[in-house]
Amino acid sequence: MKVFIISMRNLILGGIVFLIVLVAGIMLLVKDPLNVSDSYRPGGESVPASAAPVNKPVGTEKPSLNLDIQVDGTTAEVSLLTQNFEFVEENGDMSLDPVYGEGHAHLYLNGEAKGMIYQPEFLLKKLPKGEHELRVELNYSNHLPYKVEAVKKFVVK
Repeated sequence: MKVFIISMRNLILGGIVFLIVLVAGIMLLVKDPLNVSDSYRPGGESVPASAAPVNKPVGTEKPSLNLDIQVDGTTAEVSLLTQNFEFVEENGDMSLDPVYGEGHAHLYLNGEAKGMIYQPEFLLKKLPKGEHELRVELNYSNHLPYKVEAVKKFVVK
């Protein structure tokens, strides 16, 4: 009988510890410490990561982006047609203040991040047959979005 009482006590303590860990885990999942849910809202103004905000120069238009995709076999030639935006190479120094109207693009193929683009033209090679969706968003040099993006579907035959 004594073994049963000790086991029951351990079972109760184990259950309490389990409930505490479960509640703590749920709290961590619900809480968004990095504010990831606020990182992108279409149509709003972007907020750069540096301490000094990027000021839009007076009379400067917001950048715009369109995609031109030419498919040849399993290769897609993509041209990023921008206005009021200049592609610049990453210099690796995130401490520099970003310049309005300059930056790079983030590339997503079929919803999956594929990398960063520093040139207005590039190739997507060895694409599988079928329909694909290409999404490109313009970003400051510190990787925060201008909240300017273009999405285009294309078919590889």
